[in-house]
Amino acid sequence: MKKLKTLTAIITLVFIGILWYRWSYPDSWQRLLFPLEYKESIAQASEKYLLDPYLIAAIIYVESKFDPVSESRNGAVGLMQVMPNTGSWIATKQGRKFSPGDLYRPEENIDMGCWYFNFLLGKYKDERLALAAYNSGYKNVDRWLRIKRYKDIDAWVENIPFGETKQFVKRVQKTKKIYQKNYPHAFRELPGQETM
Repeated sequence: MKKLKTLTAIITLVFIGILWYRWSYPDSWQRLLFPLEYKESIAQASEKYLLDPYLIAAIIYVESKFDPVSESRNGAVGLMQVMPNTGSWIATKQGRKFSPGDLYRPEENIDMGCWYFNFLLGKYKDERLALAAYNSGYKNVDRWLRIKRYKDIDAWVENIPFGETKQFVKRVQKTKKIYQKNYPHAFRELPGQETM
């Protein structure tokens, strides 16, 4: 009985310590939950393709939680979860050779994922539409845009037929705000990018 009381007291003290730490250092707490890895590669590729580095960090977090060898059940690979056939197409457009193993190398995966996201952003001119296409494929987004018209993009997002894609768009946008708040000086200012 005495051991149980001691264990209960220890658990209570740990719980109080966690609450105190979270209350005293809220940004540090979120930094534990939302790490920022491969910062240089994200900054370089974002600058190269004129993308918001916080958005790229959010995509990586949602796609792979910064695991460079992550593989989805659909066969997407690496930090930004690029499909091998998409990687081959991207490499052709970039004018370089491709091996599926390239997708496991963080710098190459981030570069290819950023190139592809830039392509989608150029096609749709809206971050949410580009995110939906990144997750579900641009042919699906093209079809959804043809089928129904909505008065604004928010309504369109709410009516995305694939639940996973709808959640992906929302999670990436929410995560981007978390990264902007918790890492305000992580990236140097880019053209068209305000650093908080």
